[in-house]
Amino acid sequence: MKKGLTGIFITSLLLTAYNSLAQQFIGLNTTAYSAIHHMPTNPAWVNNAADGMEIMPFSVNMLAGTNAYYFYKKFILEGFNGQAIEGKDYLRDPQTYQKHLWANLEINGPAVSFTYKDEHNLGVFTRARQLHRAGNITSSEFALLGQSLPETYLNNPVRFSKAGYSTHTFAEVGFTYGRILYNNYYHRLKGGISVKYLMGFVAGSVYTNELTYTNRGDSIAIQGDMNVLYTHNIGPFIDNNAQNDLTSWFQRAGRGGLGLDLGVQYEYHPDGNPNIATPYLFSIAASLTDIGGISYIADTGSGSYELDIHTDTSKLVKYPYEGINEYMMKLERDTLLGRGEKAEKFRMGLPTAFRLNADFNAGNKMNFAVNVLLNLRGNGGDRYRPAYVSYINITPSYGGKKFQVGMPFTVIGYQTIAVGATLRVGPFYIGSSSALTTIMSTKIKYIDAYAGLVLKLKNEQKRY
Repeated sequence: MKKGLTGIFITSLLLTAYNSLAQQFIGLNTTAYSAIHHMPTNPAWVNNAADGMEIMPFSVNMLAGTNAYYFYKKFILEGFNGQAIEGKDYLRDPQTYQKHLWANLEINGPAVSFTYKDEHNLGVFTRARQLHRAGNITSSEFALLGQSLPETYLNNPVRFSKAGYSTHTFAEVGFTYGRILYNNYYHRLKGGISVKYLMGFVAGSVYTNELTYTNRGDSIAIQGDMNVLYTHNIGPFIDNNAQNDLTSWFQRAGRGGLGLDLGVQYEYHPDGNPNIATPYLFSIAASLTDIGGISYIADTGSGSYELDIHTDTSKLVKYPYEGINEYMMKLERDTLLGRGEKAEKFRMGLPTAFRLNADFNAGNKMNFAVNVLLNLRGNGGDRYRPAYVSYINITPSYGGKKFQVGMPFTVIGYQTIAVGATLRVGPFYIGSSSALTTIMSTKIKYIDAYAGLVLKLKNEQKRY
């Protein structure tokens, strides 16, 4: 399909949803077994190693969602086989709210945590992540996507404001330190910090503060600003084949960087006893994660553009054989783009977030947990920043150290609700915050899954 300048911009914002793999163990509780798989999201969990070393050989989780489309389940379960066709593989969501997409893929492990000299809890973890985020598109702007333009849009300007798309793929090695800050056997306060060495693979952003698009039938007018930032290896990450993303992870385009996570956890033990281990009644944990960023060298077409285009639509066609650089330079050569400031390098921040977790042990192996993630990354300046989508989750679970099942109920930002299921058998766990929603529906807007293996090597004498 031929794409013009506006087509590239809008399509980058929303059509990436179906070819992106994607938050982090939503609905998987930590009370009965190892907590090392949560250490990257709250370093205070490293203190769980006080009663025995924990090892995570691997874990993987992926998530993708959008409030712009409904995708037929068959298309998704077949592995996003080919380019999605409207009406056959997906339908538009007719609601009038702002349109967004979010997607991330995360691979963890190996990781280990242990205790040194009885009071210092240490951990090391490895992690690779790929994030896609796009949106802030109104319903009227969203209607521009499609094979034909509704007549009501002819000669009527459509305005985009603070809209964009971004992608970021990077890896990290984290070093975690934690200790018990206060303990009178009834009240226990634990803290932790992680310092991470970051390795950037690929990054890109398309963003506009204000842009107006007018279609006059045989010609168009585009006026406003556009900021484009990308690395030389961005191509495979924005094409229609999701498999190209993973094979391109090894083409590192970023420099090294540093990241920081901070976390605390509080437990209340009503039967506190210095001589024997006692279960807690409830626990509250909070963390501030992914502070930092990675620097990249910008590719040739990166920079700010002032758009004042009045031209025949044929001149804006992007042909399949043209890369982004070639296309942008063609537009400049034809004086369709007014180049502002050229970008030689840029910095892509990590998906900074605030996380709050609380769980209550109701007895008889029943547990109720509440998990909240709040995105702290705004947009503005010259880029649309990669970030996690905010959510609130409530998960009742039943089980003990050897077996546990749960049913997460999740309200995800941007008008999305999901019901899932989790299962842990010994050291193995698998789950999805959308499993039941997916099973019961023929059309879905959100899908996720995770799995992993964690090992707990208990000390002969437990430490509290």
